[in-house]
Amino acid sequence: MIATAPGKLIVTGEYAVLDGAPAIVLAVDRRAIAQRNATPRGSSPFLLAVADEIAARRGPSDEATRAALEISVDSTAFYHQLTKLGLGSSAAVTVAATALALGTSERREVLEVALAAHARAQGTRGARGSGADIAAAVYGGTIIFSLTASTSTTSPSPGAAPSSSAASAPKAPEGVEGRGRPAGGTQPPPEASSGLLGPRARTISLTGLRGVPSELPGGLSLPRTRTGTQSGVRGPAGEPGEVLAQPSSEAPCRIERRRWPSSVAIVPFFTGAAADTAQLVAQVEAARERDRTAVDAALTAIAEASRAACAALAAPPEIATLALIGAIALAGNAMDRLAVATQLELVPGCVRAARLALARLGGTAKTTGAGGGDVGIAVIPATVDATVVTRLLIEAGCQPLRISLDDAGVDLRPDAS
Repeated sequence: MIATAPGKLIVTGEYAVLDGAPAIVLAVDRRAIAQRNATPRGSSPFLLAVADEIAARRGPSDEATRAALEISVDSTAFYHQLTKLGLGSSAAVTVAATALALGTSERREVLEVALAAHARAQGTRGARGSGADIAAAVYGGTIIFSLTASTSTTSPSPGAAPSSSAASAPKAPEGVEGRGRPAGGTQPPPEASSGLLGPRARTISLTGLRGVPSELPGGLSLPRTRTGTQSGVRGPAGEPGEVLAQPSSEAPCRIERRRWPSSVAIVPFFTGAAADTAQLVAQVEAARERDRTAVDAALTAIAEASRAACAALAAPPEIATLALIGAIALAGNAMDRLAVATQLELVPGCVRAARLALARLGGTAKTTGAGGGDVGIAVIPATVDATVVTRLLIEAGCQPLRISLDDAGVDLRPDAS
C-alpha cells in the first residue's frame, strides 16, 4: 500500500489565523507519496514524530508504531527545479505517513494524529500555524480553517518530549523524506512545464476559459485537469458549507468545506526567491512587540479581508466573482500594510508589479502563506484570455507554475508498482 496527501496554498488569513481569524486554504495537486519499506531505514523529524504520537496512543509495540518507523516519503513534487516551494510539504508528509502507518484514510483519525505529530516535530502543541496545512492535506479541495480561542495565540506552548520509540530510530539516509529527495538520493527533477491555471467547477484547469491556446508562449504546455477520480483516490469529503471538523481537545480547529467559484481563475506563480515561514513568523512577532498598535492594525485588516473572502465563497454566482476578487485584493493590500508595519520584505516587487498589470483586467495578485517570496497567486475572472495573463505575469518577473486544485485529500491505495 501507499498513501498520498496534497500540498496547499493559503489564500487569505495568513498571520491573522494565529489570532483566530479564518483562513481560506486550497489543496493542490503536488502530493507527498508514502511507502513502507521492508526494514527500518531511518526517518525525518516529522516521520519520527508520527511514530512517537502513535506510540503514545497505542503503545510502542503496536503494529502501527512499527510501521511508522519503516515509512519513507517522496516529496520531490514540492520542488520547483532545485527550490523547495512553500506548499506545506511537511504537513503533506506527516499526513501521508500517518494514513499509511494507521492503515486508514478515515479523515478524523488521521487529522488528530497528524496534527499532534506535526506539533511534536515543530516543538509546539495544538493546531496553530501548521494546522491549516494539515487540514488541507487531510480533506483536500477548498476549506475555511480557523483556530479555537484556546489555541489562538502567537505565543507557542512547549512541545512534547520525544518518546523512546523515535529516539532510538536510525537517522535517515540520504534520499529519505524530510530531505525532499526521492529514494536513491538524486536531486529533484526540474519543473516539466509552467501553465496558466483557472478553475472549472471543483478543480483548477484551463477548460472553459475563453481564448485558451493549446500551448503557452515559448512552447510551455498546459496542465491536465486533475479530477481526483483515479483508481484508489477518495473523492471530496463533505459538501460546500458542511463543517468537516469541530473543535476538540485533540483537533482544536474548525474546518468547513467550500467550493471555489468557476467564474474565478487562479494562476499560481513562483516569485524567484524562497521564503522561510518559521523565520518570518518570528520576525513578525518581534515587530509586534516593538510596535503593537501598527502591527495589530495590519493584522486586523488581514483578518477582515479574509472574512470578506470567506463570505464571498458563499455569495450568489452573479456577485461571487467581483466579491471574491475584491476581497482578495483587500487581503493583498493588508499584507502590504503588514510589511510596512513590520519593516519586513513580505511582498516581493514582482507581486506588486503583477498586481498593477492585472488590475486593468479586473484581477489582482498577492502572496500566499507567510509571503516574503516563494509562491504567489494571480486571481482573475475566468473569462480573461489566458495568454494575456501569462504574458503579464512573466513581464512582471513571475514564473507561472503547473499547479492545480486537488479535491481528493489524503488517500490510501495499493502500490501499482
